[in-house]
Amino acid sequence: MATGVSTLQRRHEMAAARATSGAGRCRPSKIGASRRPPPARVRVAVRLRPFVDTTAGTSDPPCVRGMDSCSLEIANWRNHQETLKYQFDAFYGERSTQQDIYTGSVQPTLRHLLEGQNASVLAYGPTGAGKTHTMLGSPEQPGVIPRALKDLLQLTREEGTEGRPWALSVTTSYLEIYQEKVLDLLDPASGDLVIREDCRGNILIPGLTQKPITSFADFERHLLAASRNRTVGATRLSQRSSRSHAVLLVKVDQRERLTPFRQREGKLYLIDLAGSEDNRRTGNKGLRLKESGAINTSLFVLGKVVDALNQGLPRVPYRDSSLAYCRTLWVAQLTASLLPTLPLRDAST
Repeated sequence: MATGVSTLQRRHEMAAARATSGAGRCRPSKIGASRRPPPARVRVAVRLRPFVDTTAGTSDPPCVRGMDSCSLEIANWRNHQETLKYQFDAFYGERSTQQDIYTGSVQPTLRHLLEGQNASVLAYGPTGAGKTHTMLGSPEQPGVIPRALKDLLQLTREEGTEGRPWALSVTTSYLEIYQEKVLDLLDPASGDLVIREDCRGNILIPGLTQKPITSFADFERHLLAASRNRTVGATRLSQRSSRSHAVLLVKVDQRERLTPFRQREGKLYLIDLAGSEDNRRTGNKGLRLKESGAINTSLFVLGKVVDALNQGLPRVPYRDSSLAYCRTLWVAQLTASLLPTLPLRDAST
């Protein structure tokens, strides 16, 4: 799981202590370990939100410009004679559509779920950069989440028909991490849930609601309604700023119809991260300031995790080893009006 990493880090120690004390009772399978795929590099795609100029009559040239489908350049706001160039796995400009993002960077990962692999898609960026629009979208412009659910359900129907070797089922869970508390968006009354780790490194959340879905209508009935339970609040930059990290977990269970009756599962994490914030711009005070501190701390730790994975370091800062074996796409959202507050690094670093 690739969000709320500071929560995992804080609670992992207790799980690790329990696992250590019971090491003799639970050991990872040597066979399973030998079949694990090599760690996959975190891929980074950048999307530029169309610039809305609130200053009438300005004639300043654009401060960010796409150079090709994988690179962009940004005017150095400290030295306007200089531009900074960055290379990524994909770049989507101001005229890119929801369909462009999905088919270009997300759709190709779905097939791997049917092979028992995990995948994560994260939307990252400052408040107001368009993360929720990219992930959830609107009825007129559906985002990554509804498009992925629709295609995944179609895939499972095709692969799970009678006469095929595997029977498939899909379940979903939906949670938010708000000020380090894990809350079930499908059952808000359940309170703060505890993240645990089993002896094989799998992340578990006991008590988290799992809803079986067999059609897109099921998704609309359960998940879109639950998204309204997410914590939002007003800042200077957004009237409905997400104050939590939202994680939609889609699990594909597969059972072999004939001997040896094997079982496998693939998990897709679709994550709309809360926006990184500069409190001088957002005007945060009181509760909003406290929320901002929790958001920025967890995003900082998440950045360290991505760095460790891409550099192949032997230790990942939070000990969720399953993330290292995920196909992970990081969608970084840019908006020209906030570029001075958004640190960028080359995808290769």
